[in-house]
Amino acid sequence: MKTKRVALLSAVVVVALTSGCASYRTSSNITADAPAALPAGTKVLISEGSLSGRKYKEVGQIEVSVRKLTVFHADPTKEQANEALSEKARSIGADAVVNTRYKSGIGFTTWGYLDASGMGVKLAD
Repeated sequence: MKTKRVALLSAVVVVALTSGCASYRTSSNITADAPAALPAGTKVLISEGSLSGRKYKEVGQIEVSVRKLTVFHADPTKEQANEALSEKARSIGADAVVNTRYKSGIGFTTWGYLDASGMGVKLAD
């Protein structure tokens, strides 16, 4: 019985020590083969509203998910989700994301997640 406990404890320790190698994973509905229309350093405006008073053209819906891979790391942040939204917006030629919504929780295959979605737009100004 004691041997089984030691083996189980050893397995838990190995998993805990090796699980810290990767902390977050980001996924999106935008494919990697989409042509990069805006340079990587281009600032992308993220808004939870519709930017009333500004004219823009809708480019496409953007959805991203930032997932915490281990219990030992902090929950994903809004800043991480916004960075992922910005990256995907640039990849489709959008310089803003409007009507952004966030949803967080714990999933079946993750210790925590933060989903973000919004409409990628090209500003007219």
